[in-house]
Amino acid sequence: MNEPIVPERLRKQQKKHKPSGAKKQFSLIIFAILAIGLIAYGAFYFFVPKQEKFTLNFYTFASVGTQDFLETLSVRGTITPRQVVSIEPKIAGSIEEVYVQEGQDVEEGQPLLRLYSEEAVAERNAAETELGEARAKLAQLGVDQELEMEAERVKVLDAQEQLKQAEDQLELQRILYSYGSIARVELERAEQDVETARRRIAQSERELELLSRKHEADQAAINKTIAISEEKLAKAQEKMANFTVTAAFTGRILSLKLPANRIVTAHQDLGELADLTSQVVELQVAPGQTERFGIGTQTDITLGQTAYQGEVTYIAPQAKQGTDGPTVLVRVDFLEEVSHLRPNSQVTANIHLQLHKDSLYLPRGAYLTSGQQLFVYVIDGNQARKRDVQFGLLQGNSVQVLRGLEFGEEVIISTYDAFRHLDEIQILPEGGHKL
Repeated sequence: MNEPIVPERLRKQQKKHKPSGAKKQFSLIIFAILAIGLIAYGAFYFFVPKQEKFTLNFYTFASVGTQDFLETLSVRGTITPRQVVSIEPKIAGSIEEVYVQEGQDVEEGQPLLRLYSEEAVAERNAAETELGEARAKLAQLGVDQELEMEAERVKVLDAQEQLKQAEDQLELQRILYSYGSIARVELERAEQDVETARRRIAQSERELELLSRKHEADQAAINKTIAISEEKLAKAQEKMANFTVTAAFTGRILSLKLPANRIVTAHQDLGELADLTSQVVELQVAPGQTERFGIGTQTDITLGQTAYQGEVTYIAPQAKQGTDGPTVLVRVDFLEEVSHLRPNSQVTANIHLQLHKDSLYLPRGAYLTSGQQLFVYVIDGNQARKRDVQFGLLQGNSVQVLRGLEFGEEVIISTYDAFRHLDEIQILPEGGHKL
């Protein structure tokens, strides 16, 4: 019941033609690999971008050359007059008249404004009155003293006359006494009269000397009063002389600050006068940068489109803290007369640091921005290949090449915008223009 219904002969023939399982599996693997390969090839062919070719038919190129590059430190600075003084009155008062205006050039000693002070005038008048009274008192004292001295001299002369008479009388008494005509007591009385007359002369002379000394003391006291009065008058006159405020030196009026009520105090700031024939540039430099230059370093100063020459004349010994951090004051002197420059103008100072001799360079061009300053295209026959470079200093129309190029190599310096993503491009030699 369980035997197959297929004949034995046919079963043997089927077994003979039926493939093995391993052989069939290998065939399937081969087929799968071929299918995957075809799919991958199709994807690569259709989806992977083919190598782009670009031909540049118009461009500018230049050869790598050599020149000197000056390394500078660029700092913003301010023009400052070396000498600036305040316009200020020496006395208090009211402004009567102003002779100048802001921006005006003045000469040394030129009147700037005129004041008036009632107090100074009153002081002058009082000093004149006091001096006049003292001088009059001195003159009257001289007259009185002369009369007193004359009276004392008369006393001395009288005493001298009395002495002479007493001496004559004594001589007569001696003669009479020798003849025995008078008594001894009369001779002695005559001698006493002579001695009395001599004492009277000495007393008169002492009184004359004392009076003379007293007169000298009185005169000295009045002369001292006169000197004090003269000093007061001189000060009052000086105050009045200061009614006119004059220019301390030849310069320019930078500012005038006159009060609305025209009343000023002594030494009140009324403006500024500056000597523009001697101006400097003041810079604020980072402390680390000041180690790269010194006194006498040449500096180019630029104001607008005009350049001036200068040199460093002062470097502050210490830094000061500012809003942007610590800075050092550096002063640069102009090497030419610059009185036409306005004080407080902002300038750019390029301090010379180092000269790089015979550096490689290329002319500046559109390639600097389109190439982002990281690479250039170097010409090699009918091709140009991208090459990494490093640029340094910019000087005028030249850019310093630090690495990546050799002397004499030719470089495209026109724009790279159309092909900067390519490592290599084709060029038409007849389309090139050498700079």
